[in-house]
Amino acid sequence: MKKLLPTLMLLLLVVADLKAQCGNNFYRLKEGSEFEMTSYDKKDRPQGRTVNVISAINEKGDTYEATFSSKIYDKKDKLITEGEFVMICDGDMLKIDMQRMLNSMEQLSAYENMEVEATGDFMELPSSLDVGQSLSDASTTVKVKMGESSATLSEMNIKINDRKVDSKEDITTSAGSFTCYKVSYITDVDMKMMGINRKSSYQGAEWIAEGVGVVRTETYDKKGKVSSYSLLTAYKE
Repeated sequence: MKKLLPTLMLLLLVVADLKAQCGNNFYRLKEGSEFEMTSYDKKDRPQGRTVNVISAINEKGDTYEATFSSKIYDKKDKLITEGEFVMICDGDMLKIDMQRMLNSMEQLSAYENMEVEATGDFMELPSSLDVGQSLSDASTTVKVKMGESSATLSEMNIKINDRKVDSKEDITTSAGSFTCYKVSYITDVDMKMMGINRKSSYQGAEWIAEGVGVVRTETYDKKGKVSSYSLLTAYKE
């Protein structure tokens, strides 16, 4: 389950082009757009990649709902999981449905003879960012239950806290050069399994470019050094 946490952040990558309908400057939405994010360890060795494709856009009243098909590959480029998640554009605010994203992922539904239940709120991103700005928190809960008894075997509570805009920086990857806002955050994890309670916390950051979305992410160890990172390595509209 520990490997799921970086996956949550990688799945935030979205790029698109429907600004006339969606007022957000960072994540514009265009059906068929495809984006690749590659992850690396602290020694710059590729550890896998995530490919997101906008498979559908539906208008629901005053909002627009974009469905993303996501495939995750390991460092040998073998497909290890796939699923869907939803992003909602409401005016100039973008919201990622973390509950539907988790419920759709095969790595959670692959527990044989077990029931996996995911609940959560939305992770939000406003249309404009400024250095020093604070962003809203987000949380999600994953429960694994045993068959017909419905007894909970494990429960993981994930909270993404203290999201704030630290700086504005230029980032270059194989996909191009981008001017980005750096958003830092803290992820708190509370895992309960068979009467044992384990808590952990780590710091992370992501660089977001207007019209593109997430370009880089980083996670840090207890000493504040980069333990892993990911880069936008390809995209097409």
